[in-house]
Amino acid sequence: MRGVVAFDMNETTLDLAPVRAAVNRHLPAAGFTVWFQKLLQLSMATTVAGSFESFGVLARHAFDAVGATEPAAPATGAFEEVAAAIGSIQPFPEVPAGLERLREAGWTTVALTNSGQQMVEGQCENAGLSDLFDHIISVEQVQVYKPWPDPYLHAAATAGVEPGDVWMVACHDWDLAGARNAGLRTAFVARPGMPWAGVYPPPEIHVDDFMRLADALLALQVPGT
Repeated sequence: MRGVVAFDMNETTLDLAPVRAAVNRHLPAAGFTVWFQKLLQLSMATTVAGSFESFGVLARHAFDAVGATEPAAPATGAFEEVAAAIGSIQPFPEVPAGLERLREAGWTTVALTNSGQQMVEGQCENAGLSDLFDHIISVEQVQVYKPWPDPYLHAAATAGVEPGDVWMVACHDWDLAGARNAGLRTAFVARPGMPWAGVYPPPEIHVDDFMRLADALLALQVPGT
């Protein structure tokens, strides 16, 4: 039968290559990976500690913290360049066609992201994806970051279905581990450099792009439903 598909945005749906380039330029010793890991660490730690700051604020704190470890301090305005890159990112090439195929088949599509509401809405508008999502959801709506259960359960409630009727799609194994814990079904899109860690139970679907994802989900659909 048809259902609901929730999509992680950063690195899964949207290509962070411009952000990676900007961070690598201003944090050459540590690089993008260290900065992004620090950002995720801050989001998870603040959630466990019972507090909440927007993803944009945490991104700045992560940049400053990592910048303090660099041999030379980042240039004035460096983070503003990174922030501008975040706002300009585009989808991976196959993403629009994959989303369109699912929507044409009657599936409900949801953007579910740790990014702020204003940020993700702007990204979707800039990337031409706004009309391809039935709902655009930021964790700001629940004041708790993924992989805590609340964002996943909120996405299901927003779509008007039970958690088990929602497929969570991500290139992050930790994101899908959180979704599985909340009762969602899981689909892993293996973006370059994003392997699946064996410590987590395997996802139900493992594909390389959104078109293969659509193939896999549509294969589950009962004819006539």
